[in-house]
Amino acid sequence: MRMRPDAVRRQAGVPQLGKTLLLCRDASLRAWAAQSLGERGQISAYAYLRHALWDPAEAVRESAVEAIGALAVIQSAGELAALYAWSGPRLRRTVLRAVNRIGYRSEFDGILSLAREDPDSRVRALAARAGRGGSKGRRRS
Repeated sequence: MRMRPDAVRRQAGVPQLGKTLLLCRDASLRAWAAQSLGERGQISAYAYLRHALWDPAEAVRESAVEAIGALAVIQSAGELAALYAWSGPRLRRTVLRAVNRIGYRSEFDGILSLAREDPDSRVRALAARAGRGGSKGRRRS
């Protein structure tokens, strides 16, 4: 009998999901694991998510950024800035949505400075919104 992914997600703890995120060969399962880690709400998941920011699959990187935003990990500023700097417009927008979700902190000034000069108007709009305080203001370190 196969278990539904939602049932597996409820039973899996952070270490099991982290192992899936870092070691699974299937990119869609890695992206699912990153999303699941964000939904668990445990800041300890960041130890796994930060490594997924450098995954070869963009969908995994995107899920990891979204999870970091959901967890409101302020200490992610450096990694998110590096990812922002070498990513395409879609992932840059995802990074800025995560910054908005976390809420404005001076740690994100580097990303916001780059984003205000971005050729993509949607990126610039997200940067302006983040500079005004983001959408949540929830803070964790």
